[in-house]
Amino acid sequence: MIWVSPGQRYVGKWEHGVQHGLGKHIWILKNSSGTHYFQSPHYIGNFFKGQRHGQGSFYYAGGAIYKGGWRNNMKHGQGKFTTKDGRILEVEFVDDKVATARSADGLTVSEGGLFVGDDMAVNIEYLLEKIPERNHKTELRHVKSVVWRHRTELRLIYGFYCRLGRSPDDSLLMSRLQFWRLLKDCSIHAHELTLTQIDSFIGGEASVAEIHSPFTTVHLRELLSCLVVVAYYIYHEDMMSQRHLLASCFSKLLTDDILPNARKVKGFLFRQPEFAVEALKYTERCWEVFETFCGVYMPHRDDRIMTFRHLMLMFKHLRLLDDQLTSTRLMKIITAERVDPPCVGLEITFLEFFEVLVGCAEVKCLQVSETPEEDQVLLRSDNKSTDNLPEETDDVNGHSQLTGKVTSENVETGEMKGQDEHISPPAEHEARLHEDVHSKRKSQTHLLLQFQLFLEHHLFPADALYK
Repeated sequence: MIWVSPGQRYVGKWEHGVQHGLGKHIWILKNSSGTHYFQSPHYIGNFFKGQRHGQGSFYYAGGAIYKGGWRNNMKHGQGKFTTKDGRILEVEFVDDKVATARSADGLTVSEGGLFVGDDMAVNIEYLLEKIPERNHKTELRHVKSVVWRHRTELRLIYGFYCRLGRSPDDSLLMSRLQFWRLLKDCSIHAHELTLTQIDSFIGGEASVAEIHSPFTTVHLRELLSCLVVVAYYIYHEDMMSQRHLLASCFSKLLTDDILPNARKVKGFLFRQPEFAVEALKYTERCWEVFETFCGVYMPHRDDRIMTFRHLMLMFKHLRLLDDQLTSTRLMKIITAERVDPPCVGLEITFLEFFEVLVGCAEVKCLQVSETPEEDQVLLRSDNKSTDNLPEETDDVNGHSQLTGKVTSENVETGEMKGQDEHISPPAEHEARLHEDVHSKRKSQTHLLLQFQLFLEHHLFPADALYK
């Protein structure tokens, strides 16, 4: 029998008017752009009196898969969980909560239902070469202990930055662009390490051209490995007296730099979420400009790198400077996030290049007329039918992730001025909130129009003429 309702479809056996026996239940969801997911979430398996019960497989929209036991619509019993990046975990659920889990390397964890698998396994062979071989296992064990101690915060931070500049239904793997933003928010660049140097720490088997590409992905385990390496370079001289050098450096980096500053987003690009989503649609074209001038100024290097000096030369060669966007203003924009004296010889990544473009747009395109189309450039989220639908997460425990809001805002309450003097406090609060949201949307729209004008009428035409 086939049953179809808005947003759902069932093909399978029935008994007494409910799903009973073998069947397939599909939830037909749309993302924020109105298009369907590549894979609709669906369950194939046994039902009992209208509920998932027995053996069955659930395929999530993002690509993760759970195959195993079910009871009363909840995962229950032995099963296998395949994450979206292909990791396979052997798990045991009790009423939708993980009791035990085993990764590919045989590690079993059952502490409060929390699991640290091979997605958090650090690779620090490069650093272990710097310490006596007899200490390798001990050092690695203590580094893993630091990861375990901060596992929840680290997963939340990773999930938060994965969503920067993306609509909620997009892929949840961190891009290099988001990785750079995390490092800058935590002021890692203030420790005499450039982002381009840090890129080389996690280059791995990537080609020279991919190392500095904003489109390459950074898995959680790669992020953690990179942070351990960064911690060593920043703090190893101060920690030489510590018994476990690598773990001590890593712990200090997390305590002093990462945990207090992560999720406090800075810079020109990601400070307004809806603006970032739209602005990043120009990433590929701006990357082409970046690559072109990397080749012009540093033709003998295979990797795509330029310095702040080269960036200033690009603005001069493209004739983008004028009475509003002067060389002095450009320098202030370039050094907006630096606390140390500016050094124009420092190498920069594409994030720094792209954020300078956003900052310059605000200066060069001050006069932007408001049009009726302004409201149409902002994203709208559609309501989705998710009744009785298991939630997909990045781990097997069902930990929720942040949804991409950069900051929370407190709405002050007080006496509202207006013709109606009898507005109740809840209504007043709602009115102020609506006013604040409207003002914020208008600001983001104006900024987006400035950015579009700068790119479409200044940067891209000038780049085309230069070529």
